[in-house]
Amino acid sequence: MSFITDKQTLADLNLLGKFKTGSLFNLFNQVRTRGGELLLEQMFLHPLSSAAEINLRSGQLRYLQDLDLELKIDGEMTEMAAHYLAEPKPSNYLASIFACYKEKSQELLYRSEKFHIQQRHMYAVQELLLSASDLLGKLLKKEKKDNPCKELQDQLSAIIQQPAIKQLKAKYPYTVKQAAECKYLFLNKCRQDLEELLRIIYRFDVYLSVARVAAEKKMVFATATDAPQHNMMEVRNLRHPSLSHATGNHLQLSKDNNLLFLTGANMAGKSTWMKSLGVSFYLAHMGFPVAADSMRFTVMDGIFTSINVPDDISLGWSHFYAEVMRVKVVAQEVSSGKRLFILFDELFKGTNVKDAYDATLSVTKKLALYRSCAFVISTHIIEVGTELTGTAHIQFGYMPTVMKDGKPSYTYLMTEGITTDRQGMIIIENEKILEMLA
Repeated sequence: MSFITDKQTLADLNLLGKFKTGSLFNLFNQVRTRGGELLLEQMFLHPLSSAAEINLRSGQLRYLQDLDLELKIDGEMTEMAAHYLAEPKPSNYLASIFACYKEKSQELLYRSEKFHIQQRHMYAVQELLLSASDLLGKLLKKEKKDNPCKELQDQLSAIIQQPAIKQLKAKYPYTVKQAAECKYLFLNKCRQDLEELLRIIYRFDVYLSVARVAAEKKMVFATATDAPQHNMMEVRNLRHPSLSHATGNHLQLSKDNNLLFLTGANMAGKSTWMKSLGVSFYLAHMGFPVAADSMRFTVMDGIFTSINVPDDISLGWSHFYAEVMRVKVVAQEVSSGKRLFILFDELFKGTNVKDAYDATLSVTKKLALYRSCAFVISTHIIEVGTELTGTAHIQFGYMPTVMKDGKPSYTYLMTEGITTDRQGMIIIENEKILEMLA
């Protein structure tokens, strides 16, 4: 079963988007090749769904981080090689000779550039082989006893150590005969191996990029388990990976306490903490590093969030109705028996306080009964928290506000309990809005 989520969750957590400011994709996108970038995107779109897969990938990333390797490769030349390997396959060596002599003749008679371009493409493939050989040499030189990348490393070695490929040297320009030999070798005899070599290089490109980011940002790799009896999530000093000097927090969600009810004033850090949890949960299921001191989690079926749900003019939905439909989607998924992580930020803020109170209270009580799922629900309506006190499977946390000289400041440290902070009017008064309207 594949890991499930939806567009709203991806947008709420700002996970995807090469050209989107602050996206998690951009955080890790330090790859050198276009193929590596496409592979990274696929990894973001398809998190892993078993502890074995997750722990293997995180182990490979951690291993490469320890080796501190650099992939020396020309992204433009690698893309050129990839395009060349997609060209039609010559049926045999004679067909290669005929094609090359034909292109050379056209160059002499009509100043055609086909033969020149063909040579550049062959040169690009040989440059790819040289980069792969350089990477293999570094891997072998620094190899450690327990090597989770051993299989990938051996596949790389098996390809570039083939006698036909091993003898190649980067030459440019080529004679017609040399060009014909390379054409047959690259596009016929060794085509599948070279295509596989590209896939391996792309994977190392992504892994080394992620490992580099993990080292730079002092991130750690989470430990996954498939055992449902363990804690769903246990994190220490968890932070948002995109924020510098972020304040970390601890949290443990288990079957006995599977719902965190979070309160706090505006700007106290509730939404950022929820996004930090969602982002880390998602990255951990990819086998990627998280910004924390430690993290252990049970592999779950997916994640759904409701953080920035907009109205929908095309459907005629108000903001409140859009919220209701979002809760309906999540309720359907939760009631189907899936093991999910659910984040609801400010439930039903699009309606009046009385309806929001009643709806938040009722929905929270119902959700807490689904003990195979984990929930974080935040609200401004602290009276709901008071009413929920003593309800089974619910733990309470809040983001405190500290008043200094009549002005609120925030610790961003989650504290056990329910807030009593009410600073809305103080902020309005501090901004002298009422005086402007006098």
